[in-house]
Amino acid sequence: MASEVTVSLQFIEEEGHRALELPAPGQRAEVRHLFGLRGPRPVKILAKLFGVRETAILSVRQVHGDSIRVIGTSGDEDDSDGAWDALVTNRKGIVITVKAADCLPILIWDGNKKVAAAVHAGWRGSLKAIASKTVLTMRSSFGCRPDDLWVGIGPAIGPCCYEVDGPVLGPLRAEFEYWKDVVRETGGGKGMLDLAGLNLRQLIASGVLPDRIAVTGACTFCHPERFYSYRRDGQSSGGMINGMMICNDD
Repeated sequence: MASEVTVSLQFIEEEGHRALELPAPGQRAEVRHLFGLRGPRPVKILAKLFGVRETAILSVRQVHGDSIRVIGTSGDEDDSDGAWDALVTNRKGIVITVKAADCLPILIWDGNKKVAAAVHAGWRGSLKAIASKTVLTMRSSFGCRPDDLWVGIGPAIGPCCYEVDGPVLGPLRAEFEYWKDVVRETGGGKGMLDLAGLNLRQLIASGVLPDRIAVTGACTFCHPERFYSYRRDGQSSGGMINGMMICNDD
């Protein structure tokens, strides 16, 4: 179907910029989207990849929360001073982006209502269920049905490398009855968190169909040649740009 997001992945390179892309099927895509890899990420390169002007690339200040910015067809795309960790839009021709280095990038598409969302979900945002709240926002703002959505979950730090302790595990135990499904306890009040698995369960609980969710499963910590990792590199780490655009009709 034209609105389907394929689960196959491919690498692309252009002018030193590498990206991991989930291509839309068909001769002419309704939506374009990518999960970025480490490397140069000037706006002009991103604009060229999406085939738009640099002013059409929209980014915001992320604060590891659960605030969601909604951009309608008459919204103000120049207002980027606020603090949001998810963007939702039905406007064609603009690229909504989130940056991540260990945190989870999530891209959501409704091919029926022609609505896209980009989500930044670290452990704080995940404990606040930002993925589920984004689905609810798509429904309340644009009438999206959760079972119409297609979701791509991008590279993030994996359960092989993401050790967390009380500040994460305490709220996780209190809020999510399935917490043991996404944590492998290692003793001493610590455990290995499956961040992608946690968000996957939240999305399914919000009504997204499991077979419409594609998970890359790539660990940013394990692959320094491909990804930045804040946990591995500290403050010197960069960030991967992840974005989605609803294509124009012409």
